[in-house]
Amino acid sequence: MTQPPYPQGPGFPQSGRPPHGPPPGGMPPGLGGVPGGGRPGYGGQPGYGGPAGYGGPQGPRPPYRAPLPPTGYRVGAQQLPPLPPAGYYGRPPSGGGGGGAGVVVAALGVLVVLSMVGTLVFFAAVTHGDDTSSTAEKTTPSFTYPSTPSSAPMPSTESAAATATSEGTSAEPTTTMVTTPAGPKPVRKLTDNPLFADHNEGLPNAKCSLPRWAATETAATAFFEAAKSCLDKEWQPVLAAHNLPFFSPTVKAPQQAAELTSPCSGDSNYAAVYCPANHTIYMPLDHVQTDVFGDRWYVYLQVFAHEYGHHVQALSGIGDQEASERDDAGFDANTGLELSRRLELEAQCFSGMYIGAAGYVGMFSADQINYMKKDQYGRGDDSQAVDIHDHGTSQHYGDWFGNVGVPNDRVWKCNTWAAPSGDVS
Repeated sequence: MTQPPYPQGPGFPQSGRPPHGPPPGGMPPGLGGVPGGGRPGYGGQPGYGGPAGYGGPQGPRPPYRAPLPPTGYRVGAQQLPPLPPAGYYGRPPSGGGGGGAGVVVAALGVLVVLSMVGTLVFFAAVTHGDDTSSTAEKTTPSFTYPSTPSSAPMPSTESAAATATSEGTSAEPTTTMVTTPAGPKPVRKLTDNPLFADHNEGLPNAKCSLPRWAATETAATAFFEAAKSCLDKEWQPVLAAHNLPFFSPTVKAPQQAAELTSPCSGDSNYAAVYCPANHTIYMPLDHVQTDVFGDRWYVYLQVFAHEYGHHVQALSGIGDQEASERDDAGFDANTGLELSRRLELEAQCFSGMYIGAAGYVGMFSADQINYMKKDQYGRGDDSQAVDIHDHGTSQHYGDWFGNVGVPNDRVWKCNTWAAPSGDVS
């Protein structure tokens, strides 16, 4: 989830290949260019010469409740096809002939076939039940906090369409069941998830064609649907390379969060939400802070890329494993909260990868990238009016985005599960 920078709002109830070479002219300014030139071709040797290890944030870490860094901080679906009908093997060719013996043999054959079909139907039903229950098990959403006014940069324009509401979002009485499709399956692992196996792997450097932003439901939905298509193209080959499943998430961008229903429950203090129970990204316009960011479309795109990062975690199996381990440790226990912070900071890093890859080929200006970097330092736990520390400090929230994801564009460097506890506090 993405944390907002604004006071608590209404709504939702509580709780990841580079091209074959760099573009002419090298790395644009402001991206924190990496030594050795542009990103390598897919499967080539990385040009940034990253250090061994997970590649976590660099520099000293402030205490958990440290103040925000001063202004001018360092800048450094398609659903897969369903299973075929159980037991369908087609009609065998006729053996010909007749007589009583043939009738007996035919009768015995029918009984055998019926027995096989019944067995297959039974096991298909059992398997189907297992798949749906494991998916529906996690109904706690991942969300992004708003950006805080004290640290977030102010826009030059404001949207008159932004409105606030005091009503809460209603929850559906039953949990949406999602059937696991045939084909690749998620791998429920964290540190050693296959997603991190290839140290040369990143997102392609590609621009995304987006419609003009406007703070209306129709325009915002078109904007986020286009962004979803771009992120689908970025992440699908990464997941496929490791035999992990892929399908596109659903997107909802209503004018007000009060209009939403969801099988997930969560806090009302959020900018955007990903619900793993129905694989939906929610971007309500009264929560993404159109009154703060105005027509700065790239801020909304970054928040969306963070929530899409949670979708990547769900597809890979990271999300389910984190949920299971957090449940075992205690949802609000220290170990459980650290698991949540690792999940959120990884989504931050995945978001930074996308912004860096797209920015590398000129989708954003240097000023726009720096603006997004600075904004992240206002979305951590210590910038919110919250008592639960499940997203990470503002320092770490900004570092994993701007100092790891943006300049490196390497999936393995976003492996927060391998990072020391001090880098995910």
